[in-house]
Amino acid sequence: MNKTILIGAALLGLAVAPAVMAQTVTGTVNVTGSVAAKCVVITGGSGSSFSGSIPLGELAGTDGTLATTLSGSTNASPAGSTQFRVNCNSAAPKVTISSTRLALTPSAAAPAGYTGVIDYTAALDAALSSGSTQTVAYVTAAALPAATVQSLSASLANSPNNLTVKAYGLNTGAGDLLVAGNYASVISITIEPV
Repeated sequence: MNKTILIGAALLGLAVAPAVMAQTVTGTVNVTGSVAAKCVVITGGSGSSFSGSIPLGELAGTDGTLATTLSGSTNASPAGSTQFRVNCNSAAPKVTISSTRLALTPSAAAPAGYTGVIDYTAALDAALSSGSTQTVAYVTAAALPAATVQSLSASLANSPNNLTVKAYGLNTGAGDLLVAGNYASVISITIEPV
């Protein structure tokens, strides 16, 4: 009889167990991730660097002084430009721009009334996600000023050729003749996610 009671109690326990285990349970699972602030070159280079050139061609006019098409150039109608695409995922990237003077290479002393150096404005026009364009400019001089540093007022546009680098407003001493030879300058640009 004791055996029967024990077997009956065990069977009753098994019958009750599924009812206890059948209760509903709930839980939550958090999914997280992050995106690091970064800028990356899409066209005109790769990864973290871009490069190009702005060929100005013949710098002198027929009289040997700086060509008027170069001295009269403006941001709207530059002497030359080149374009790039850079993607930045930050709200207001910081742009730094500077340039060397456009100078005779190799450098040589110019006689009186001549020059082997041309000053100009180097500019970066950034197409913004707001639909506007912001210009960050740097003007060369005999004593080179500190680099121009400016935060953009919005994100860069997610579009082809969202950066245009320009050279314009070229100038020399009044009436100076340009020394014959090759001239070169380097525009340096840094774009940082902020």
